[in-house]
Amino acid sequence: MGYYGGLGPMTNAVLWVEVLIFAFFVGLRLYTRKFILSAIGLDDYLVVVALVLHILYTAFVSAASVYGLGRLFAEVGDPVIYFTAVKYELFSQVAGVMVIGVGKSAVGVFLLRIVRNKVQIWIIWGCLAITAIITLFASITVIVQCIPVEKSWNPTTPGHCWIDFSKVGYTVGSWFVAADFAFAILPWFVVWDLNMKQKEKITVACGLSLGIFAGICGIIRTKALAGLNASEYIYDTVPMLIWSATESCVTIMCSTIPVLRPLYVRIKYGKDGKSSSSSGNTSYKMPMYGTNRKWGKFSKSDVESSAEPDEISYQTSVMKHGPRNSSDENILRGAAGIERTDEISVSYEQYSTKN
Repeated sequence: MGYYGGLGPMTNAVLWVEVLIFAFFVGLRLYTRKFILSAIGLDDYLVVVALVLHILYTAFVSAASVYGLGRLFAEVGDPVIYFTAVKYELFSQVAGVMVIGVGKSAVGVFLLRIVRNKVQIWIIWGCLAITAIITLFASITVIVQCIPVEKSWNPTTPGHCWIDFSKVGYTVGSWFVAADFAFAILPWFVVWDLNMKQKEKITVACGLSLGIFAGICGIIRTKALAGLNASEYIYDTVPMLIWSATESCVTIMCSTIPVLRPLYVRIKYGKDGKSSSSSGNTSYKMPMYGTNRKWGKFSKSDVESSAEPDEISYQTSVMKHGPRNSSDENILRGAAGIERTDEISVSYEQYSTKN
């Protein structure tokens, strides 16, 4: 283990801490979706896949650090050991590209759960298709950029390289940043058309647009790709490795935070998700579970249940909107547990007639 040192220990510490943060948010997300919203979806499965890839990515980086990742060539000394470190780093880059691509796809699929506009849906599907294509292309070419493959990590091997992977990296990094900002801007168009108070619109839209921070991390990571062409490969690419992991972690965190709102409400107000003062009118509430009441129907028995003959009684009930307003009512129900409800006070009066 004499080759372990330099920037290697710091890199390992940062990446494994981010694995724990990553796993923590994935666990909270799955708990909320499964046990509170009962709405596990494709985006949740993609997040789990991203976590597995993120762990694999970190494991390869740790393996590379054993062979000198984070140290200069002169410090490692042995070319065989040095190129072994390069090989494991390239393997980590395969997992790294895939985890970022899967993370962006999870965000896009999440947005598909709340978007109703056909144009916006096609935009998201277009972004998902491009993300899938360039993710697969980049994850493959990072290994087969040279013929034979061994030359990809050992330049002394006879052969030739048919592509400059640094250009591929810049292209992929730029697209990931564009996807982050596109997915961060889109929720504003979705939420702004809803029948909500402006303050609530801003709050919800900001919560769904946290991916802008992942975009910022992506910009920094893309700038760090300059290390791919550096002479001291396993030393100069350390910033790229760290920011790749950070971008993946932040992507999952930002896409998970809006989903955790029902969990926050349950912790703060209890299982029913209501405080003692929540009986007042509100434009948006956070139901913890579904209801058996059908949309657009209001049963008279709901009102008469507490009414006595010859008396005037009042029953407060919750009436959901019909299909015309179903997008307002259910726009974020399955995704983040936000549902539109209106408090309707209904008066029922029964008279007795005497002949």
